Amino acid sequence: MSNVKRVKKWWFSWDSDKIEQWIEEMEAQGWHLTAVTGNAIHFAFEKGEPRRMRYCVDYQSARNRDYIALCQDAGWELLYDKMGWYVWRMPYTDTRPELYSDVDSLMDRNKRLIAMMATLTFAQIPIIVALFSTLNRFPYIYLIYAALFAFFLFGIVRLNAANTRLRGRREDIS
Repeated sequence: MSNVKRVKKWWFSWDSDKIEQWIEEMEAQGWHLTAVTGNAIHFAFEKGEPRRMRYCVDYQSARNRDYIALCQDAGWELLYDKMGWYVWRMPYTDTRPELYSDVDSLMDRNKRLIAMMATLTFAQIPIIVALFSTLNRFPYIYLIYAALFAFFLFGIVRLNAANTRLRGRREDIS
């Protein structure tokens, strides 16, 4: 049996908790994450002893040294840092640590993702208009852009729904 495993796993920005859960389950099975590459969809693992490791996937719209220093000072290890995405990890024994200690910070992260997705969504409009003259020759192009547009809109709706749930959680705490 090989001591190294490479996995390609697709995930969506509005469901980052699912990829975090998957990596944590791999750690619990003794597969230690050693590298994240390829726009955070390629994962390399090495076989070892099972351990409890908390993983957090985060998005920051701009690179901020203070953010990185703050997380590292809190005990988080940075594994991946590309295109605004960060993958952090921290070992634990009892209480599962959280990268964000308050609901407002999670909501702010979701707002950053919404802004990024809205920009990508509306950037498609001029392209679609410019391609209008090719509709008769290449109608499938519109299907591609319609699917892309729908994909980003779906992500925006999911992130807004998450913020609505978080707002309710914040009000329950207050």
